[in-house]
Amino acid sequence: MRYADGGGLTSTGRRRRESVRMQAAELFEQQIKPSEVAGRLRVSVKSAYQWHQLWRDGGVQALASRGPSGSRCRLSPRSLEKLAAYLEEGPAAHGWVEDQVWTASRVATLIGRKFHITYSVSGATRLMHRLGFSPQVPARRVAERDEQAVAVWKEATWAEVKGRGRPGGGYVCFEDEAGFTRRPPRGRTWGRRGITPVVTVSGRRSGRLSVAGLIAMRPGSRTRLCHRLRTHPAAKGARRSMGEQDFIALLDGVHQLVKAPIVLVWDRLNTHVSRRMQGFVAEREWLTVFLLPAYSPDLNPVEWVWAHVKRSLANLAVMALDRLEALVRNRLKRLQYRPHTLDGFIAGTGLTLDNPASP
Repeated sequence: MRYADGGGLTSTGRRRRESVRMQAAELFEQQIKPSEVAGRLRVSVKSAYQWHQLWRDGGVQALASRGPSGSRCRLSPRSLEKLAAYLEEGPAAHGWVEDQVWTASRVATLIGRKFHITYSVSGATRLMHRLGFSPQVPARRVAERDEQAVAVWKEATWAEVKGRGRPGGGYVCFEDEAGFTRRPPRGRTWGRRGITPVVTVSGRRSGRLSVAGLIAMRPGSRTRLCHRLRTHPAAKGARRSMGEQDFIALLDGVHQLVKAPIVLVWDRLNTHVSRRMQGFVAEREWLTVFLLPAYSPDLNPVEWVWAHVKRSLANLAVMALDRLEALVRNRLKRLQYRPHTLDGFIAGTGLTLDNPASP
C-alpha cells in the first residue's frame, strides 16, 4: 500500500480499507464474532475488535472514512511536477558533480533551495516514493556513446539490414565474443546475517576461455544460436583471444548449417575491421557485413546470451580449464534448444523483424 507524504494511506487505499470496514459492519449485524470476522476478511484480530467497538458505540457511520490522516503535503501539485523534473535532470545539473547519486539528503536540500521549504530526510524519502521514484542500481552507459548515431542506425541501417536479408531468404545474424576464466562472477547466496560468505577462487594466471557466439534469425524460421570456443592455456606471449580465422570458421559453419545468405551485424572490434577480415568477407558472396555504432552493446542480443551464461556460472568452485569449457558448452547447448529465450534476447534490443520467428 502506498503512503502519502504525511504518512497516511492514499485515496485509493482509504477507499479500499473503508469497504473492508463496511463488510465487517454487515458481519457484526449478523452476530458474527470479531475473531471470525478477522479470518473472513483477512485482517488482524486486533483491528476486528477495534472495529467492533466502534460499530457498537456509533453504528456503521463510525466505520466510515474520515479522510486523509497525517499532515498534508507542503508542496503543491505544480511544485511536485517541478521537483520530478529536477530529479530527472540528475544531481550534476544541481551542483553535485562529484558523483551521479540522488540521496534523500540531497533531495531535501534541493527542495529547500528551489521551494524554500524544509524537509527531513525521512520526509524526502516518502515524497520520492510518492512521485514514483525508488532506490535502484543504475545501468552504465559510456560517455563517448553518440546517441544520435545510435538512433540513425536503428531507423535507417536496421531497415537496410532487414531488406538485405529478405530477397534471398537470408538470415540476419548478430555476433559477439566473450571471455571466461577460472575466477567466476559473484552471485547472491544465503549466509548468516553479519557474516559475508567466502567463495574460494584461483589466484593464479591459469588460462582463459574465448567464446564467439552468433544468433541467426529469419521470419518464419526458428532462431538459432551457434558458437565457437577456444582455450588459451597460461603461457607467456601466447594469444589470449580469437583471431580472424576463428570468426571466419564460425561464419562458414553457420552458412553450411542454414544454407542461405547471411547478413552479419557485429561491433567494431579491431579483428572485425582488419584488412585480413575484409579480404575474407570479400571472398564470400553470400556474406554481407554491417557494423554497429560505437559503444552500443545494447543493440546486440548476443550480449544478453553472455549475461545469461555468466549468471548461471556465478560462485563456481576452483576447477580445471577443460571443466570450465564443458560447463560453458553445456549452458550454450541449453540455449540452443530454447528459441523463445533467444527471441526474448532479440526483443530486448528493439530490433525485431516484422514477422516474428515461429518455433
